[in-house]
Amino acid sequence: MRIVRLDDGGSTRLILRGELDLDTGDDFAEQAARVLADRPAELVVDLGGLTFCDSSGIDVLITAQQAAERAGIGFRATMPHGIVLRSLTVTGVLPVLTGSDREPTGGRP
Repeated sequence: MRIVRLDDGGSTRLILRGELDLDTGDDFAEQAARVLADRPAELVVDLGGLTFCDSSGIDVLITAQQAAERAGIGFRATMPHGIVLRSLTVTGVLPVLTGSDREPTGGRP
């Protein structure tokens, strides 16, 4: 998996590419922890480049969301699609991660 970090004012975006799973979850967790330590107003996780996300990937996303909430930092996952969107929907975590119970319709926020 590849992770790109973009800092824009008070917001930090982590753009994920590839697969978020047992093998790559620690990489994401470390990057998210670094972002949260920098105390941005919001952490945005762009899932548009993910081609797969298993239960361990979902777990690290939820863990990052909870850590952000505890720190008073906004958290929002964006652009899930395909099997990633289906996985987040079926497991019931889509509203928690995206802040919406509606499926994304496309386009970058």
